[in-house]
Amino acid sequence: MFRSTCFTFALLACSTLPSVAGGRFAANDTDFLNLMGNHEGYRGYGTVSDYAPVLPDREVERMTIGEILAYQERIRAMGTRSSAVGRYQFIHETLSDLVEEEEVSPNLVFDEEVQTYLARFLMEDCGFYDTEAEIAALGNCLAGRWAALPMLSGPQKGLSAHEGDGLNHASIAPETFLAVLESRFTW
Repeated sequence: MFRSTCFTFALLACSTLPSVAGGRFAANDTDFLNLMGNHEGYRGYGTVSDYAPVLPDREVERMTIGEILAYQERIRAMGTRSSAVGRYQFIHETLSDLVEEEEVSPNLVFDEEVQTYLARFLMEDCGFYDTEAEIAALGNCLAGRWAALPMLSGPQKGLSAHEGDGLNHASIAPETFLAVLESRFTW
């Protein structure tokens, strides 16, 4: 597992993406990415929300981030209930914010590598790569990002942070989620 994680980091460091040198994303994040990605974008990197009124003109993984954002704007204008795309189900607002805040080029192809790289920014924002992060707070923050994840504490413990919106519910057991978070620094 450590080997595949290091290989992934090596690919990212050698790609056209901004540098991840200095261990910015240093942790065993593969188990979390797989757990969350398999529930969020269960059809893989080309997943488009079931609520989208139309599909994009071509495969999501072959479109640029700019093209994805334009597609999302188009379906939002059509009144879609969700603009989520990709394995990690990026909604328009989140993807747009990542492009702006992390200075990600909208010309990058929204392929497997880029989707994973973008998910890591959201994970980092919650403290995933911080060895001192309190697990329940980390889990709750991640659950706020991805609806399939359950809250780990508070009145919504075991439920999605987005429960009751008519679209989302937690599909992962809290114990499973907790175990993956607790193992993120074991090699």
